[in-house]
Amino acid sequence: MLKSIVALLAIAAVVVIGVAAYSGDNNINTYNPADVINNTSNNNSTQKIINQQNNSQKTMISAQEAQEIAQTYIEEPGATAGTPNLVELNGQMIYVVPVIMDGKTVGQIEIDAYTGKNVGGAGGVA
Repeated sequence: MLKSIVALLAIAAVVVIGVAAYSGDNNINTYNPADVINNTSNNNSTQKIINQQNNSQKTMISAQEAQEIAQTYIEEPGATAGTPNLVELNGQMIYVVPVIMDGKTVGQIEIDAYTGKNVGGAGGVA
């Protein structure tokens, strides 16, 4: 009885070794943290390239258009939209349009350079 158990174990070991040798490294899954970091870095770089390509295919609005759009959001009498400044903010191209009152900057309105949407701002007349 003991001889047959040993024989079965020996056959099983040979089969396992044979399968492992036949399959090679193709079916072995390994975890390498560096691969995750590299893939994340590559994905971020790829996303930046895609964003740049998408932006290059779009038409940017003019500074004059951004100023006119910003003016529609100003409710304070006597306040006007100043000269826009095109900047990149968090990967997004925006016009920062100052809000001018009595010759002083009292706030700003941020206009997306591609869509013309109001995406934020700061300040205001107290």
